[in-house]
Amino acid sequence: MISVCIPTWGVNGDGGSLISELLSSLVLQTFTNFEVVISDHSNDTLVFDAMSLYKGKLDINYITNHKDIGNSPSNVNNTIRNAKGDIIKIMFQDDLFVDIDALNKIDKAFSDVKCQWLVTGCNHTSDGVNFDREMVPRWNPDILIGINTISSPSVLSFRNNNPIFFDESLVMLMDVEYYHRLYLDYGLPTIISDPLISNRIHSNQISSNYGEDINKEVVYVKNKHSW
Repeated sequence: MISVCIPTWGVNGDGGSLISELLSSLVLQTFTNFEVVISDHSNDTLVFDAMSLYKGKLDINYITNHKDIGNSPSNVNNTIRNAKGDIIKIMFQDDLFVDIDALNKIDKAFSDVKCQWLVTGCNHTSDGVNFDREMVPRWNPDILIGINTISSPSVLSFRNNNPIFFDESLVMLMDVEYYHRLYLDYGLPTIISDPLISNRIHSNQISSNYGEDINKEVVYVKNKHSW
């Protein structure tokens, strides 16, 4: 079974509509042996109300999460802790699946016992209708310091056996530091070049509202990994 792990928050009033689009794209999946794990940091009921409309269509484990409100890595980690599937598929609430065979392709890739983690192709959207800028992930030795040639965590899947958790001290580098640790433990990822998901570009995304000096995170990850 695949656990589609979705950390959510209010997104300044757009949380309900965004999770609805994502869940709608999950309903269309040809692969059906999956659960949806939602850990919700919202301070309103919009995500819950939207999610409730899919209860009869999807196997959803909804968790209200009052811990570390506003800390995205912490909320992702809570979905991982509550995942029951053999495979964990991370998915941010503002992104969506653009291939109805996405989960099937991921499941087939993990039928190879050598596959411990994988990343997939993606594209980008601002409205959930028009898609552009396709990206095929690739590894590079400087990924730890922010040269992100893989993309967002929504392209990521990994086995749920002694899973690694995201570093809750990071924001902008939470994904690349995580990829680096997966690489240290398991080597290079399996790559599915097909664009299976779309990253949404919008004014409320975390990267658009980051007001700190990213060099502080670069120094932190360098010291953490003696890089």
